[in-house]
Amino acid sequence: MVKSMTGFGRGSFEEENFSVTVEIKSVNHRYNEIAIRLPHFLNPLEDKIRKTILASISRGRVDVFVTARYTATGAVNVSVDKPLALAYHTALLEVGDAIGITSPNISDQAEILYLARCPDVITAKEGLFDCDGYWPKIKQAVDQAVGALVSMREAEGKNIVGDFYKRLDLIEQHVLAIEKRSPLAVAEYQAKLTERLDALLADKKISADPDRVLQEVAIFADRVSITEEIVRLKSHIRQFRLILESAQPVGRKLDFLVQEFNREANTIGSKANDFELAKTVVEIKAEIEKIREQIQNIE
Repeated sequence: MVKSMTGFGRGSFEEENFSVTVEIKSVNHRYNEIAIRLPHFLNPLEDKIRKTILASISRGRVDVFVTARYTATGAVNVSVDKPLALAYHTALLEVGDAIGITSPNISDQAEILYLARCPDVITAKEGLFDCDGYWPKIKQAVDQAVGALVSMREAEGKNIVGDFYKRLDLIEQHVLAIEKRSPLAVAEYQAKLTERLDALLADKKISADPDRVLQEVAIFADRVSITEEIVRLKSHIRQFRLILESAQPVGRKLDFLVQEFNREANTIGSKANDFELAKTVVEIKAEIEKIREQIQNIE
């Protein structure tokens, strides 16, 4: 199934002491690139989150945002550096001595508040978090977000496929027009060549050699023959349609195939010694370019 590379998905899990929200957005990218932003205490799960996403997404720039709340007992450990607090207290007394106050009248409460604000006296650290134990719950949120993202990518992919089929039908119509016009171009060349020779030789009362004219027309027909290019272009169109039915990611295959479209169209254009043929080739190349632009949006 053809999928777009653009989408968004959100998933969450919540219980009394723990909640997590996962948001995933993806945009076009030549390769598969995943950037994950998550709380520090969930860092050990980054690889598992990445692998879970890679199981469903093979191409695109993917940004993952994980927010979590953990309020169980032991989630945060607060510690007091007693030696450091005592050192600050001693330093205060020394400051008093330095200014001639040997027995300062310091409020106990005021000093405690002051020391508590001193750097590194009180530190708060995250407690141990059981990442493996909580992973199934977090994975629920990740799977939900990935599912929503993939659904959006599939929906947009269907719209793109519809546009592809419309463009392919138009290209086929133009190719049929070229097939019909190509023999007429040779016949018109023969008529113009005969008319020109007759005009040039009229004064000398000499008629053009029919065999020589036919020889020149045959050389011209061989030089402007586009039969092989038309056959290959038709084959590419059939192959394009078959690839669209594949269950695997098809973006890179279609990107290569549309280059072949362009190659055949350019060759037909270079051989077309006819205004109508050249104009039709321009129409074909315009549709090919629209297809190429859309291919940049699919996985």
